[in-house]
Amino acid sequence: MGDFERFVGVWELEAILEVSEENDRGNFLEGNRAGEVAVPAAGFEQPLGLLLYLPTGEMSVHFAGTSRIPFLREFSPSPSELVSAGAAYGGYAGRWELDESRHEVLHHVKVAFIPNRTGTTIRRSYSFEEISGSPGSLVLCLRPIALSPSEDAPRRVLRWRRPTAPTP
Repeated sequence: MGDFERFVGVWELEAILEVSEENDRGNFLEGNRAGEVAVPAAGFEQPLGLLLYLPTGEMSVHFAGTSRIPFLREFSPSPSELVSAGAAYGGYAGRWELDESRHEVLHHVKVAFIPNRTGTTIRRSYSFEEISGSPGSLVLCLRPIALSPSEDAPRRVLRWRRPTAPTP
């Protein structure tokens, strides 16, 4: 099976991790670069999210931290409620393609929570991990690549897992 076929489908967010070599917690990110330490990103200690890759080339991703507080009035939230909710939320949709030779997935953004991303291409390096003891189960690790040469990419890894099939 090629990488394109491995991408296609639904993925659930397992973790959003900040990666550093200087962290004293001792949590190493399995399957990534030697010597790196990873801890959950602030606000995303127990994230929720869905990532969809369609075989026709469309994609969509949405993720949120579970610490978000519900609005007092759903259809008319206060400015502070909007700021708070947006601090632990992200999402965009558009088209996707692979550059398998570079192990990069390209997301051509059509609509996004962050307005600056609309109309851009987000490049992420990727790797797949087989889950031991669970044949056919995959984890997809995505690392951001800077949007422009003048920026540094965040040292962050998003880990996505194929959802388990519901038991009858």
